Amino acid sequence: MGNKHFFKVGRSITVSVVALLCSFMVASELFYLPADADEDIVVQIVAHRGYSGAYPENTLSAFAGAYACGAKTVEFDVRKTKDGELVIYHDDTLEKLTGDRTTIADHTYEELLQLDAGDWFDKEYKCERIPTLDQTLNLLSSTNMRVFCELKDIGEDPAFAKQVYEKCAQYNMLNRIIFLSFNYDYLTAIKDINPYQPIMVLASFGKSTLPTKYPAEYYGVNMKTLTPKTIKAIHDNGGKVYSYAPQSKGQMLSLQRLGVDGVITDFADMSAL
Repeated sequence: MGNKHFFKVGRSITVSVVALLCSFMVASELFYLPADADEDIVVQIVAHRGYSGAYPENTLSAFAGAYACGAKTVEFDVRKTKDGELVIYHDDTLEKLTGDRTTIADHTYEELLQLDAGDWFDKEYKCERIPTLDQTLNLLSSTNMRVFCELKDIGEDPAFAKQVYEKCAQYNMLNRIIFLSFNYDYLTAIKDINPYQPIMVLASFGKSTLPTKYPAEYYGVNMKTLTPKTIKAIHDNGGKVYSYAPQSKGQMLSLQRLGVDGVITDFADMSAL
């Protein structure tokens, strides 16, 4: 691939006892099967923040790790720095890296380069940096992976969605990118630029009114609130349903049986579960 991150070997991981989570029924009528259920995962697997179960999330190593384990789709989160750089980072604050409550928007990109984005996860990834959207797209453009590009809700910023869209267009990747957000205004801004660009509405609550209230091609719904009624409503409106974020094979199988089209998970490598 011509990029050192594709040859970086991550540490072997042991998935903790998430099977304990498989022993109860949530209010959404979703019963979690045992993790060793004898059934194949056939729904689409999306590598949440890269292969974040084995690498520090939203880093080039996590994206390369997702590719290396065979993931066909990767998801990441976009924010904007104080000086307008588009970077990949999930949390509202930098507490995980710095111990304080400052945000991406409080710092310039040069200041963020001083932070270690890997050491908090494992010493093996010490000196990993918060990547820019440019660096991430450059890495992924050399693969055939699909991309779920989430626009984090950074508040009122009329230029944000357009900037992200145009950056993706520069890499000629729009035909394999779906834009995601909890902020529907960002998604409608992208539709204003290109009505044919697919979008995914992210929802913490899986109400069956989602497809009529927020028209989109895709919906990403919290697995704890997802019901057969909601899935049927989305499918009846021609949409597809992805659920986040199962942490075991049993949970993924249960979502598969429920009828979702894909799962967004930290554990992109099924052989590790």
